[in-house]
Amino acid sequence: MSNYRYQVISATGKKSEGIIEASSIGEATRKLKADGSYVASLELDKGAGLGSIEIGSPALKTKDLVLITRQLASLLSAGITVVRALDMLYQQVETKKAKRCIGEVYEAVQSGRSLSEAFREQQGVVPNIMIQMIAAGEESGRLDEVMERLAEHFAKDAKLKNKISSAMVYPKILAGLTFAISIGLLTFLVPKIGETIKDLGGDLPALTKFLLNFSSSLVHFWFIYLAVIGLLVYGFKVWRSSDTGGIQWSKLMLKLPVVGKATKMNASARFTRTVATLLKSGISVLTAVEITEKSLDNLILEQKLAAARLEIRKGASLSKSIRGITEFPPMIYAMVAIGEESGTLDSILEKAADFFEDEADAATAKMTAALEPIMIIIMAIIVGTVVGGIAMPIFTMAQYIM
Repeated sequence: MSNYRYQVISATGKKSEGIIEASSIGEATRKLKADGSYVASLELDKGAGLGSIEIGSPALKTKDLVLITRQLASLLSAGITVVRALDMLYQQVETKKAKRCIGEVYEAVQSGRSLSEAFREQQGVVPNIMIQMIAAGEESGRLDEVMERLAEHFAKDAKLKNKISSAMVYPKILAGLTFAISIGLLTFLVPKIGETIKDLGGDLPALTKFLLNFSSSLVHFWFIYLAVIGLLVYGFKVWRSSDTGGIQWSKLMLKLPVVGKATKMNASARFTRTVATLLKSGISVLTAVEITEKSLDNLILEQKLAAARLEIRKGASLSKSIRGITEFPPMIYAMVAIGEESGTLDSILEKAADFFEDEADAATAKMTAALEPIMIIIMAIIVGTVVGGIAMPIFTMAQYIM
């Protein structure tokens, strides 16, 4: 059972508000309407305190989008009304963000708005492609088919993201292990051995002195190092989110050896998949390109797609308008041109998306294979420097003893 905060207007026009307990938003609505009252607003009561504060982006995760679209497709194809489907869906979603989104959509539909209008109010929570495709599905009367197509699109997008995340697990483990070993040596081993070396006397090498001083400052002023790292991370995020920093970072990701190819292949796969999905739903090429712009996660490609969209608006074909995007493989231009000539652009792009997703997997695997030895070398250098700085005076003193 959950608590819902409500505002109702009675048959006499009197307004009242409060909190009602119910198993779902639908049940809460039925209870409030039982005496003939009009439900002005109804939402999940989050309560007060730190537990109600949400951290991070308000956007739903891809797995939530897959669940929402797939369940709606199944329910709508079974002949269940939109309102009833949303009520049932609310009980199935698990995350707070998804529950709040579906609850607000349900409330909007209950008040008379269409499903697309209700989801349009969730901009920033759900992607624009979902809003546009739902609107197209309502216009064509094939909302259940559009929802199924959306579910397939999000599922394939999630699969691509998961493969990239899985490929980066080992480099991340190596990076974390390198950091943990370095901190462990500098905070536990170096101070103890340093005291022993100082007790034995003798001149210390410059590297050993540096390590001992650095270790001492790390132990006594760790909070300063932590604050500096936090500021650097925050500064990097601010710089990357700025126009200048975002463009420079996007350019770097496209030009770096190995990483650049993986970035281009992933962008190509996402471009072809998104445009194909939108075209199959009856959305125009111009709108499809506009929606796809924001899905590439690269400002350089977004700007070039925006320029291509202007060319399409002037009357150019898709194949001619994207020819200036040199980051895309030439195969895209050829396949788009063939699709336009044959009238099967959506099917051609869908096949191209399958091909580029395989290419993206291969490019990501190569990038990971290249990162692994680099991380091992960095780890060896850091650990070797620390161990060498400690061992040098010990070996020197051992010679004098012998």
